[in-house]
Order: sequence, then C-alpha cells, then structure tokens
Amino acid sequence: MSPARPPQRVAAVDALRALALLPVVAVNWVGYPALPDAGPLSPPASDEGLVAQALSWLLHALVAGKGIALLAFLFGYSQGLSQTRGLDALVKRRRRLAKMLTLGLLHGSLLYMGDILTLYAVAGSLLAIWAGHSMAKLKLRIRVLIALNLAVIGFTVVLANLPLAGEPSVPLMAPAPWAEWTLRNAGHFTATTIAFMTLGIPVPLLLMTGGLMAARLRLFSHPRWDPALRRWSRRWLWPAVAVNIAFTSLLWPGLRDGDSFVTGRYAIFYLYPTMLLLSAAVPALVLRMRRDPRLLEALAPLGRHTLTLYLFSSVLSFALFSGAGLSWQPGTLVTTGLALAYWVGGLLLARARGPRPLPLERWLSR
Repeated sequence: MSPARPPQRVAAVDALRALALLPVVAVNWVGYPALPDAGPLSPPASDEGLVAQALSWLLHALVAGKGIALLAFLFGYSQGLSQTRGLDALVKRRRRLAKMLTLGLLHGSLLYMGDILTLYAVAGSLLAIWAGHSMAKLKLRIRVLIALNLAVIGFTVVLANLPLAGEPSVPLMAPAPWAEWTLRNAGHFTATTIAFMTLGIPVPLLLMTGGLMAARLRLFSHPRWDPALRRWSRRWLWPAVAVNIAFTSLLWPGLRDGDSFVTGRYAIFYLYPTMLLLSAAVPALVLRMRRDPRLLEALAPLGRHTLTLYLFSSVLSFALFSGAGLSWQPGTLVTTGLALAYWVGGLLLARARGPRPLPLERWLSR
C-alpha cells in the first residue's frame, strides 16, 4: 500500500467554504424560532417592520440553502482531490467519515436538530462507492440522481397535500428543563434524519458527485477552464438570480405570514433554484478571487476551520435561543447581524491562527 502524500489544498475551495459558512449560520439562527416543524427560515414578527420583512425576503431569495448546497459540492470536490494522495488516503477518508458521523449524531441530538454533518457523512459514504469510477460512469450517476430527485419532488408534493393529523410540536424556543428539551430535540432530530435519509439523500449526493467530477477536471485550479467558466457565469448569473427572486416573490405572501402550506412548498423546492444560482455564482467567485488575490487571502484561512465554527455556532444558538438556554427572540434584523458578526469574528480568528488547525480539525484529520 503506497503512503498517502501530504494533503493538497486548493485555496479557492477553502475560500468558498468560508463563504458558505455565513449563510449556514445565518439561516440556522434566523430560522431557530421555526423549529421543529417548519423552516429553513422563520417569518419576521408582525411588529418588526418593513426593513425586517425586506431582509427576510432577501434571506429567503438569495441566502437560504446556498451554504448547505455549496458545502455539499465542496465536500465532493475535496473527495476528488484526496483520490490523488495514495491508497492510504482511502482508509483515512473512511475514518474521517466515521468521525464526522459521530460528531453529527452528537451535535444533532444534544445541540441542534438541523445538523448537516450526519447527512453529509452518510452521503459521503455512498459517494465513496463510486468515487473511483470513470467520468462516463459518473455522468450516468448524475443522470440517475437527477431522475431520483424528480421522483422525490413528485412524492413529497403528494405527501404535502395529505391532511396532517395531530397537534403542532412544542417550539424548541419554549422554556423547558434541559433534560426535557434534549429529549424533544433528539426525537425531532431522529425523525428528521430518517426523513432525509429516505427522501433527501439524492440532493447532496448529486451535489457531491458534481463536486467530485469538478475536482477530477481541476475546475477551480487549472487556467484552461477560465474561458468556459467566464462564459457560463456571464450567461447564467443574472437569469439564475432572477429565477431565485421570482420563486421567493411568488411565495412571499405565505412565507411572510408563516403559512404552513406555502412554507412546505418552499422547503420542497428551494434547493433547486439554489443549484442553478450556485452553478453560475461559484465560477464568478472563483474568477474574481483569481483576479484579486487579496480576497482569496482574506477568505481561505477561515475555510480550514469551518467545522469548529459550525459546531460552535450551534453551541451559541443553544445558549441564546433554545428553551434550555435563554429563550431569546431578538428578531430577524438582530439575529442576522449577530450571524454576520460571528462570521467576521471567524475570519479574524482564522487569520490569527494562521496554518495551525483548531482542535476539531486536527482530530478529524488524524
């Protein structure tokens, strides 16, 4: 068995991972009042005013889903890069996925029911089955996953039209003793995870497989792709923005009022306009960072610490917003500002740390 070479990092991937952290934290925090039954975002309170409503509309249109979808794509991209590091890297990848699954189960059960690590670990394990396939076979996988996604859309639309029985769940912001809150959170996490594993897995697998193929092509690091990326982003960026804006605007009256039927439709479909937007925005960002190395240098260090900062953001949301914590409900404006401040703090921390990994990243890389 050949030894694994030291990990190669693509600075653009780290920078994109840093950018993805901001919408993940913002959506998790702003959407906390909607848990456990709704989401990904919660509507602004009736007394928050037009500015909060405008910000909520912006979050629904151009922020929600963008972080988790981009992270799934970058997860696949990183898996593609690690394939070139020797045979020992396969064992190391499996060990990392097992550790990620453990972290995800603990995180989802104890802190935040909307955990994404568990889903990524399971999807990553499935991705590993065909990670070594040829590009022709990977293209076939992409077609199969697209067909699966279309089937899931149809099935979930049918489910959403069925009459719901039972009372609404107790909000996770409702004050409760720690043990009671943890049991409720863990129960909702378990139910949500089962639903995602049965119906939601094709979306991250599609994104991860796309990322794997992009890494094989060295899409973000080889200059031969620059003209094609530039043409694609110029052609599709603004149409993709328009599609996302139109989708949210069409549903906005119901989203603003917290209508469960409309928010359910949004939750079913919102990742699909997101993927169209990311397909054009990510190449534009990569090309911009190539032209402006200062932007790359500012963002890339944070991309090496996103696991710790993601998990610690859940520690803060548990302490501030959960019923076992302060049950604080600061509103859309304040919560979005806090998420932005947290992300900026992460940038400063990453710059101060330099190349030294934080403890969780160091543990995961062993």
